[in-house]
Parts: sequence; structure tokens; C-alpha cells
Amino acid sequence: MNLILAPVDWIMLFLVMSASLGFGMYMAYRKKAGENSTNFFLGGRSIKWPVIGASLFATNIGAEHLVGLSGDSYRYGLSAGLVELTTFITLGVACAILFPYYMKNKLYTIPEFLEIRYSRRARTFFSGLMLIISIMTKLAFTLFAGALVLNSILGWNIMSTIFYIGIIVALFTIIGGFTAVAYTDSIQVIIMIGGALIMLIFGLDQVGGWNGLMEKAPQMMSIAKPYDDPVYPFWGIMATAFYAGIFYWGMDQVNVQRVLAAPDLKNARWGAMFATLLKLLPVFIFALPGVIAFALFPGELQGDETRQTFVLLLNKLLPAGLRGLLLASLLAALITSLIGVLNSVSTLVVRDFIVEFRPEFPEKKQVAFGRIVIVLVTFLGMGAAYMVYKNEEGLYKYLQTISAYLVIPVFPAILFGIISKKITLKGATVSVFIGIIIATIFVIDQLLGPDTGKQVFPFLHHKLTLNFGYRGLWAELIITAALFTVSAFTEKTDPARLEKTTIDYAKGIASFKGITDWRLHLFILTIITLLILIWLR
Repeated sequence: MNLILAPVDWIMLFLVMSASLGFGMYMAYRKKAGENSTNFFLGGRSIKWPVIGASLFATNIGAEHLVGLSGDSYRYGLSAGLVELTTFITLGVACAILFPYYMKNKLYTIPEFLEIRYSRRARTFFSGLMLIISIMTKLAFTLFAGALVLNSILGWNIMSTIFYIGIIVALFTIIGGFTAVAYTDSIQVIIMIGGALIMLIFGLDQVGGWNGLMEKAPQMMSIAKPYDDPVYPFWGIMATAFYAGIFYWGMDQVNVQRVLAAPDLKNARWGAMFATLLKLLPVFIFALPGVIAFALFPGELQGDETRQTFVLLLNKLLPAGLRGLLLASLLAALITSLIGVLNSVSTLVVRDFIVEFRPEFPEKKQVAFGRIVIVLVTFLGMGAAYMVYKNEEGLYKYLQTISAYLVIPVFPAILFGIISKKITLKGATVSVFIGIIIATIFVIDQLLGPDTGKQVFPFLHHKLTLNFGYRGLWAELIITAALFTVSAFTEKTDPARLEKTTIDYAKGIASFKGITDWRLHLFILTIITLLILIWLR
């Protein structure tokens, strides 16, 4: 099923994309993005909270996310959007525990924090891990999934699309640096939300409003599936917020780099709260249209065909012109995800491998080398995307599985390294090693398939261990137990390290600052989220 486009749609697409990318380049020129490493990698640490929040949201919403959420909602109902409503937990924890110490130490990368808290080896290990995840999974996935979506919508050749989009995005990131990335994100968020909102309004009108939707598809309107649901169990999804979600929003370089670009902790926290507010929208503007499509066109799409839900909605609901706007929102989602990854990988390589071992490396050369890295990484990402393309079923599943489980081993060492002074380097090392063993078992079980996996690892095939959410939670409990146990019997950490990286409980809780206090914003957002969850239960 291909998208039907009129000339006015192509004009709309060109104008919208040119305007958003042009604005990003203008802001990069105005703020002298290539003048020094701070400007190139972190926008001069002058990015204010509205842009930070919008950029966090934009980086999270990729093309596959936008299309996939409507497709999964057509197939499974609103429960597909549940994870979008967990940000009050994930960014709440990040703001309270993680961001203060990142900002205090004026970090460029998250691995820098591990060097201050533990050792240089810890920094190198985590930076290498993030590079693998970013290139072999994030960049490859985003390129391939985006090209796959455009292939299904417009019929474009997958590898040609990967190549041309990769080149365009690389050139944009090379010239504009982080400033262009952040400001382009902020414009493209408006495009994504505006386009999706138009589709939602047209859909609700066709289906007879909210009441008409409840009458036609009541079984699809519940967001809370039973605990043993194989795909979207409510408690399993909520469990992932407490480890995978906190890692994603509070430790993943691609996302946290937006926060590190803030001039101070106040802007960092406000930006995170703005992102939390924006994350209330996807369940309605991305997931709900999938349910509307199910109500309007029941049975038209079956199984994997549900990936065409987005195209179905565009063809049957929207007039010419507006389809071009929705296509622009799709391309915006693809581009914002890619430029975020490229900029962050460049920062990791330069700061954690070049400057770390050659501290005297000149500022101008850091920027130049960062640009070279973007080119190299783009081609590496294209190569990885080609491997996925040639082995779509096997390798794609393999890389997805690996990326999902790689974050499990390192999460406790970072989180509890800030929370507790008792955590030691040896405790962190042993816990990560145990975590890698557990993650390897999970990956093997996933690749074996359900039947063989159940025979080899029967303990992973119970109601509370089968879903990824539950598995990850049990794994984190085991890893955390190992972390504290080994730390209790090993050499304590130097107090000078702890002073920079660990909570000093003797200082107490910061005084309440009234309406500008981020904790008040989090409380309000938490209440709103809980009310939505109760409403859609």
C-alpha cells in the first residue's frame, strides 16, 4: 500500500523541511557552532529549557516510533502506548539523582562521570559500550527502519534511501553541530505534533468522536493489560521504567547530551519537565489514531500488515496538502533521531578517546576531528544498516535483542554509585560482569525461540519471567545485590571521589522555591499522568 501524493503535498513537504533545517543552520551560524569544542558538542552550554525539552522529545520519537505505534495500536489497542506515560518516573529520578552530578562536574559525556566515580577503565568500557549500541543498533536501526517506512509508503529503494538520508543528515550535523541539532529538533517537534494532531482530529470526526470510538472498539481502549499479557503487560511495562527507562533518559549519551547543554541545573530540570509534559501526548496523537483506524477499517489489516496503519489513515482520512504535512512530520522524526545519534557519537569519540588520552589536543582540532568522526560513523551506520537489510529477519532481531539487554549490566553501578558512598570499584566491576552473564543468557534464550528456549532455560518461561520487563527487573535485583555485597567486603572509595559524585545526605533537601520549583512541576505532571492511567484503565 503506497501513499497517494499530489503535487501540493510535495510542495508542502519541501517547504516545511527546508524551513526547519534552515532555522537550525541559521541558529548554528548565529551562535558560532564551530568556534570551539563546547559550542560544537554542547551548543556552548547555553541551550535553554524549552529547546532542551523539545530536543529530548524529538530524539525519542523516530520514524519507526511514529509509524510503529499506530500499527501496534491497531493490533493491540492503546496498551501499545503505555510506555509513553512512564516518563514522570524516569525523568523524575534523573532530575532528582543523576542530573545534579552531571551538571556539577560539567561533563561532556556520561562515561566521564564513571571515571570520576570509579576509574579511567570504567569510563573507557562504558564509552565503548555506548559506541557499539549507538552505531550498531541506534544508527543502523534508525536508518534501516526509516528507509523501510519510506519504502512501504512511497516505494523508495531501501538502500538508496539509507545512503541519501545518511549523507544529508551527516552534512547537516557536520556544519551545524549540536546547536543546529537542538534548534532543528525544537521546530520539528512542532511539525510532528501538529501533523499528528491534524490526523487525530480528522479521525475522531470520522469515527463519531470519543463516544463513537468507545462504542466501535471498547476492547481496544484499555491501556492496562493483565500482568501475564505476552506483549504489553501493565506491570511489566511499568517495571521497565525503573531500570531501562531511567537508563534511557538519564544515562544514554544521545539523550542526556541535551541536558548537558543547559547553562545550569535549573534549565536542565525544567527542560526535562517540559519533555515529560510533551510525552503525555504520544498515547493520544500517535497511538490513538491506530485504534481509530481499527474502528473505521476493522479487519482490513492483519498481522504484519498493521505496519501500514499510518498509510491507511493518510490515504483515507486526509486531503491533498495535509498528507504532505504528515509526511514532513515523518521525515522530521527520522532526521531528528539520526542527527542526535551522530552528534553524540562524535562527542563520545573525541572526548572519551582523543582528549582523554591527549588532554592537550587543540580546540579547533577537536571540532575538526569531531566532523571527521561524523563522516566515518555515518558510513559505519550505513554498513550496519546494509547488514540488517540483507539479513532482515535474523540480524535485525539479533541486534534488537542485544541492544535491549546490553543496558542491564551497567545501570546499578551508575545509579547506586550516586546514591550510596558504600559502592566500590570492585563491587561495580563484579556486578557488571554478573550482569553481562545474565544478559547473555537472555539474548541466547531470545534467539533460540520460545520452544527451544523453554527447554534450555525453563526458569525464564514463567508468567513473571517471560516478558522483557519482568526479566530485566529480576536481573537488576540480582546485579544490585551483587553490587552491594561485594562492595561491603572490598576497599572503600577515596572520599575525594565521593564528594564530587555521591549524594551528601547531611545537607538535607533543598528548600522549596515556589512555582518555579521543578518538584512542583513533577508533582503536577505525576497527578495528570495517574489520572490519564485511571481514565484509560
